[in-house]
Amino acid sequence: MRPPNALHYVDAGNPRGPVLLFLHGITGSRRYWQRKVRPLGREYRIIIPDLLGFGLSPKPHLEYTIETFRDSVRTLVEELDLAGRPLIFVGHSLGGLIALEYAARYGSQVRRMILLSLPRFSDPATAHARFWSGSPHYRRLLNEHSLRETLSQMKRSGLELTLRYMLRFPWTVLVDSHKFTLKSLTSTLEHCLLNYQVDRILPAVPPVPTLLIHGEQDSVAPLEHVRPIPELYSHMRLRTVRGTGHHLFLTHTRLCMELFQEFLREGSRENGSSSTVRVGQPEPNTD
Repeated sequence: MRPPNALHYVDAGNPRGPVLLFLHGITGSRRYWQRKVRPLGREYRIIIPDLLGFGLSPKPHLEYTIETFRDSVRTLVEELDLAGRPLIFVGHSLGGLIALEYAARYGSQVRRMILLSLPRFSDPATAHARFWSGSPHYRRLLNEHSLRETLSQMKRSGLELTLRYMLRFPWTVLVDSHKFTLKSLTSTLEHCLLNYQVDRILPAVPPVPTLLIHGEQDSVAPLEHVRPIPELYSHMRLRTVRGTGHHLFLTHTRLCMELFQEFLREGSRENGSSSTVRVGQPEPNTD
Protein backbone atom coordinates (compact mmCIF):
# COMPACT_ATOMS: atom_id res chain seq x y z
CA MET A 1 0.00 0.00 0.00
CA ARG A 2 1.34 3.42 -0.96
CA PRO A 3 0.93 6.39 1.39
CA PRO A 4 -2.18 8.59 1.00
CA ASN A 5 -1.81 11.09 -1.86
CA ALA A 6 1.42 9.39 -2.94
CA LEU A 7 3.12 11.17 -5.83
CA HIS A 8 3.35 9.74 -9.32
CA TYR A 9 7.04 9.53 -10.22
CA VAL A 10 9.71 8.18 -12.55
CA ASP A 11 12.68 6.27 -11.13
CA ALA A 12 15.39 5.82 -13.75
CA GLY A 13 19.12 5.74 -14.36
CA ASN A 14 21.85 4.06 -12.33
CA PRO A 15 20.22 2.57 -9.20
CA ARG A 16 23.56 2.68 -7.33
CA GLY A 17 24.50 6.19 -8.36
CA PRO A 18 24.04 9.45 -6.45
CA VAL A 19 20.40 10.53 -6.36
CA LEU A 20 19.21 13.46 -8.47
CA LEU A 21 15.69 14.61 -7.53
CA PHE A 22 14.05 16.86 -10.16
CA LEU A 23 11.15 19.16 -9.24
CA HIS A 24 9.13 20.92 -11.95
CA GLY A 25 7.40 24.29 -11.77
CA ILE A 26 3.74 25.27 -11.58
CA THR A 27 1.56 23.52 -14.23
CA GLY A 28 4.56 21.34 -15.08
CA SER A 29 5.05 17.60 -14.76
CA ARG A 30 7.76 14.96 -14.74
CA ARG A 31 7.84 15.22 -18.55
CA TYR A 32 9.34 18.70 -18.30
CA TRP A 33 12.61 16.91 -17.46
CA GLN A 34 12.21 13.23 -18.23
CA ARG A 35 13.37 12.87 -21.81
CA LYS A 36 16.05 15.55 -21.74
CA VAL A 37 17.93 14.45 -18.60
CA ARG A 38 18.35 10.82 -19.70
CA PRO A 39 22.12 11.20 -20.35
CA LEU A 40 22.62 11.82 -16.62
CA GLY A 41 21.24 8.35 -15.93
CA ARG A 42 24.58 6.73 -16.76
CA GLU A 43 26.04 8.05 -13.51
CA TYR A 44 23.04 9.06 -11.40
CA ARG A 45 19.79 7.66 -10.14
CA ILE A 46 17.09 10.03 -11.38
CA ILE A 47 13.85 10.57 -9.47
CA ILE A 48 11.27 12.81 -11.14
CA PRO A 49 7.85 13.19 -9.47
CA ASP A 50 4.74 14.98 -10.58
CA LEU A 51 4.15 17.49 -7.80
CA LEU A 52 0.98 17.17 -5.74
CA GLY A 53 -1.94 18.69 -7.64
CA PHE A 54 -0.29 18.42 -11.07
CA GLY A 55 0.45 15.86 -13.75
CA LEU A 56 -0.64 12.36 -12.77
CA SER A 57 -0.25 12.91 -9.03
CA PRO A 58 -3.32 13.14 -6.77
CA LYS A 59 -5.13 16.47 -6.60
CA PRO A 60 -6.74 16.62 -3.14
CA HIS A 61 -8.94 19.57 -2.17
CA LEU A 62 -6.61 21.28 0.31
CA GLU A 63 -4.43 24.35 0.66
CA TYR A 64 -1.34 23.96 -1.51
CA THR A 65 1.24 25.64 0.68
CA ILE A 66 4.99 25.35 0.23
CA GLU A 67 5.03 23.14 3.35
CA THR A 68 2.45 20.85 1.73
CA PHE A 69 4.69 20.38 -1.30
CA ARG A 70 7.77 19.91 0.85
CA ASP A 71 6.10 17.26 2.99
CA SER A 72 4.77 15.38 -0.05
CA VAL A 73 8.29 15.24 -1.49
CA ARG A 74 9.57 14.01 1.88
CA THR A 75 6.95 11.26 1.89
CA LEU A 76 8.19 10.13 -1.53
CA VAL A 77 11.81 10.17 -0.33
CA GLU A 78 10.85 7.98 2.62
CA GLU A 79 8.75 5.68 0.45
CA LEU A 80 11.76 5.09 -1.81
CA ASP A 81 13.94 4.41 1.25
CA LEU A 82 16.15 7.39 0.43
CA ALA A 83 15.82 9.28 3.71
CA GLY A 84 19.30 8.19 4.75
CA ARG A 85 21.00 8.99 1.45
CA PRO A 86 22.37 12.35 0.29
CA LEU A 87 20.21 14.04 -2.36
CA ILE A 88 20.97 16.51 -5.11
CA PHE A 89 17.97 18.69 -5.99
CA VAL A 90 17.28 20.23 -9.38
CA GLY A 91 14.26 22.56 -9.30
CA HIS A 92 12.62 24.87 -11.79
CA SER A 93 10.76 27.94 -10.47
CA LEU A 94 8.28 26.57 -7.89
CA GLY A 95 10.40 23.41 -7.76
CA GLY A 96 13.37 25.50 -6.67
CA LEU A 97 11.38 27.02 -3.81
CA ILE A 98 10.36 23.54 -2.66
CA ALA A 99 13.98 22.38 -2.81
CA LEU A 100 15.04 25.29 -0.58
CA GLU A 101 12.25 24.51 1.90
CA TYR A 102 13.31 20.86 1.93
CA ALA A 103 16.94 21.82 2.55
CA ALA A 104 15.93 24.12 5.40
CA ARG A 105 14.06 21.25 7.06
CA TYR A 106 16.26 18.27 6.14
CA GLY A 107 19.54 20.02 5.44
CA SER A 108 21.85 17.21 6.49
CA GLN A 109 20.51 15.12 3.61
CA VAL A 110 20.93 17.70 0.83
CA ARG A 111 24.34 17.61 -0.87
CA ARG A 112 23.87 20.16 -3.67
CA MET A 113 21.14 22.15 -5.40
CA ILE A 114 20.59 23.47 -8.92
CA LEU A 115 17.82 26.06 -9.06
CA LEU A 116 16.53 27.37 -12.39
CA SER A 117 14.42 30.52 -12.80
CA LEU A 118 14.04 31.01 -9.04
CA PRO A 119 11.19 33.45 -8.22
CA ARG A 120 12.16 36.16 -5.74
CA PHE A 121 9.61 38.84 -4.88
CA SER A 122 9.55 41.37 -2.05
CA ASP A 123 5.77 41.55 -1.67
CA PRO A 124 2.50 40.22 -3.19
CA ALA A 125 1.83 43.38 -5.23
CA THR A 126 5.19 43.08 -7.00
CA ALA A 127 4.60 39.39 -7.68
CA HIS A 128 1.10 40.03 -9.06
CA ALA A 129 2.33 42.81 -11.35
CA ARG A 130 5.10 40.65 -12.72
CA PHE A 131 2.87 37.62 -13.32
CA TRP A 132 0.29 39.86 -14.94
CA SER A 133 2.73 41.37 -17.39
CA GLY A 134 4.75 38.22 -18.02
CA SER A 135 2.29 35.32 -18.13
CA PRO A 136 -0.70 35.07 -20.50
CA HIS A 137 -1.80 31.96 -18.56
CA TYR A 138 -2.07 34.05 -15.42
CA ARG A 139 -4.13 36.71 -17.23
CA ARG A 140 -6.49 34.05 -18.56
CA LEU A 141 -6.88 32.63 -15.06
CA LEU A 142 -8.13 36.05 -13.99
CA ASN A 143 -10.52 36.08 -16.99
CA GLU A 144 -8.55 38.88 -18.60
CA HIS A 145 -8.08 37.76 -22.18
CA SER A 146 -6.08 40.79 -23.23
CA LEU A 147 -4.77 40.45 -26.77
CA ARG A 148 -3.10 43.84 -26.48
CA GLU A 149 -1.20 42.80 -23.35
CA THR A 150 -0.17 39.52 -24.96
CA LEU A 151 1.11 41.30 -28.07
CA SER A 152 2.96 43.77 -25.85
CA GLN A 153 4.57 40.88 -24.01
CA MET A 154 5.66 39.28 -27.29
CA LYS A 155 7.14 42.60 -28.38
CA ARG A 156 9.08 42.90 -25.13
CA SER A 157 10.36 39.32 -25.43
CA GLY A 158 11.22 39.66 -29.09
CA LEU A 159 10.16 37.53 -32.04
CA GLU A 160 13.20 35.24 -31.74
CA LEU A 161 12.44 34.18 -28.17
CA THR A 162 8.72 33.82 -28.93
CA LEU A 163 9.49 31.50 -31.85
CA ARG A 164 12.01 29.56 -29.78
CA TYR A 165 9.34 28.88 -27.17
CA MET A 166 6.89 27.76 -29.84
CA LEU A 167 9.39 25.39 -31.43
CA ARG A 168 11.02 23.97 -28.32
CA PHE A 169 8.09 23.27 -26.02
CA PRO A 170 7.54 19.50 -26.27
CA TRP A 171 3.95 18.55 -27.01
CA THR A 172 3.88 16.29 -23.94
CA VAL A 173 4.81 19.24 -21.72
CA LEU A 174 2.01 21.34 -23.22
CA VAL A 175 -0.50 18.51 -22.69
CA ASP A 176 0.55 18.03 -19.07
CA SER A 177 0.35 21.78 -18.39
CA HIS A 178 -3.45 21.40 -18.21
CA LYS A 179 -3.44 18.53 -15.69
CA PHE A 180 -4.48 20.41 -12.58
CA THR A 181 -7.65 21.40 -10.76
CA LEU A 182 -8.79 24.95 -10.19
CA LYS A 183 -7.98 24.48 -6.50
CA SER A 184 -4.50 23.09 -7.04
CA LEU A 185 -3.61 25.88 -9.45
CA THR A 186 -5.08 28.88 -7.65
CA SER A 187 -4.01 27.74 -4.19
CA THR A 188 -0.44 27.13 -5.40
CA LEU A 189 -0.33 30.58 -6.98
CA GLU A 190 -1.67 32.21 -3.84
CA HIS A 191 0.49 30.45 -1.25
CA CYS A 192 3.69 29.61 -3.09
CA LEU A 193 4.23 32.39 -5.59
CA LEU A 194 2.15 35.53 -5.06
CA ASN A 195 2.38 35.56 -1.26
CA TYR A 196 5.70 33.80 -0.77
CA GLN A 197 9.01 35.54 -0.15
CA VAL A 198 11.99 33.27 -0.58
CA ASP A 199 14.12 35.60 1.57
CA ARG A 200 12.26 34.29 4.61
CA ILE A 201 13.70 30.80 4.17
CA LEU A 202 17.16 31.48 2.72
CA PRO A 203 18.83 32.17 6.10
CA ALA A 204 17.69 28.75 7.34
CA VAL A 205 19.09 26.85 4.33
CA PRO A 206 22.42 25.10 5.07
CA PRO A 207 25.37 26.42 3.05
CA VAL A 208 25.45 23.58 0.54
CA PRO A 209 26.84 24.38 -2.92
CA THR A 210 24.00 25.86 -4.94
CA LEU A 211 23.94 26.81 -8.61
CA LEU A 212 21.38 29.37 -9.77
CA ILE A 213 20.69 29.38 -13.52
CA HIS A 214 18.58 32.22 -14.89
CA GLY A 215 17.47 33.52 -18.27
CA GLU A 216 18.30 37.15 -18.91
CA GLN A 217 14.87 37.75 -20.47
CA ASP A 218 12.82 36.03 -17.77
CA SER A 219 9.52 37.93 -17.71
CA VAL A 220 8.03 35.94 -14.80
CA ALA A 221 10.93 35.71 -12.33
CA PRO A 222 13.10 38.71 -13.21
CA LEU A 223 16.86 38.27 -13.23
CA GLU A 224 17.41 41.56 -11.40
CA HIS A 225 15.58 40.12 -8.36
CA VAL A 226 17.95 37.13 -8.20
CA ARG A 227 21.24 38.78 -9.13
CA PRO A 228 22.05 39.98 -5.55
CA ILE A 229 21.65 36.53 -3.96
CA PRO A 230 25.29 35.34 -4.41
CA GLU A 231 26.47 38.53 -2.68
CA LEU A 232 24.37 37.58 0.34
CA TYR A 233 25.10 33.83 0.36
CA SER A 234 28.62 32.85 -0.66
CA HIS A 235 27.72 29.19 -1.21
CA MET A 236 25.48 30.21 -4.12
CA ARG A 237 26.66 31.13 -7.59
CA LEU A 238 24.70 32.52 -10.51
CA ARG A 239 24.93 31.66 -14.20
CA THR A 240 22.89 33.83 -16.56
CA VAL A 241 21.87 32.74 -20.04
CA ARG A 242 21.42 35.10 -22.96
CA GLY A 243 18.48 34.94 -25.33
CA THR A 244 15.98 33.08 -23.16
CA GLY A 245 13.37 33.52 -20.46
CA HIS A 246 11.63 31.53 -17.75
CA HIS A 247 11.85 28.15 -19.50
CA LEU A 248 15.54 28.22 -20.31
CA PHE A 249 15.86 24.46 -19.76
CA LEU A 250 13.62 23.88 -22.78
CA THR A 251 15.12 26.56 -25.01
CA HIS A 252 18.76 25.88 -24.06
CA THR A 253 18.74 22.23 -23.02
CA ARG A 254 22.26 21.42 -24.13
CA LEU A 255 23.76 24.40 -22.34
CA CYS A 256 21.83 23.66 -19.14
CA MET A 257 22.96 20.05 -19.21
CA GLU A 258 26.57 21.18 -19.60
CA LEU A 259 26.16 23.47 -16.58
CA PHE A 260 24.55 20.63 -14.62
CA GLN A 261 27.41 18.25 -15.39
CA GLU A 262 30.11 20.83 -14.68
CA PHE A 263 28.56 21.60 -11.30
CA LEU A 264 28.06 17.94 -10.42
CA ARG A 265 31.64 17.07 -11.34
CA GLU A 266 32.95 19.38 -8.66
CA GLY A 267 32.44 16.46 -6.30
CA SER A 268 33.56 17.11 -2.78
CA ARG A 269 33.93 20.90 -3.04
CA GLU A 270 31.66 22.30 -0.35
CA ASN A 271 31.71 26.03 -1.09
CA GLY A 272 30.50 27.51 -4.36
CA SER A 273 31.86 30.67 -5.88
CA SER A 274 29.80 33.83 -5.61
CA SER A 275 30.71 34.99 -9.09
CA THR A 276 28.15 35.79 -11.74
CA VAL A 277 28.93 34.37 -15.17
CA ARG A 278 27.04 35.21 -18.35
CA VAL A 279 26.90 32.33 -20.81
CA GLY A 280 24.96 30.95 -23.70
CA GLN A 281 24.26 31.39 -27.37
CA PRO A 282 21.03 30.48 -29.20
CA GLU A 283 21.10 26.76 -29.88
CA PRO A 284 20.11 25.10 -33.14
CA ASN A 285 16.84 23.20 -32.82
CA THR A 286 18.34 19.71 -32.63
CA ASP A 287 16.88 18.35 -29.36
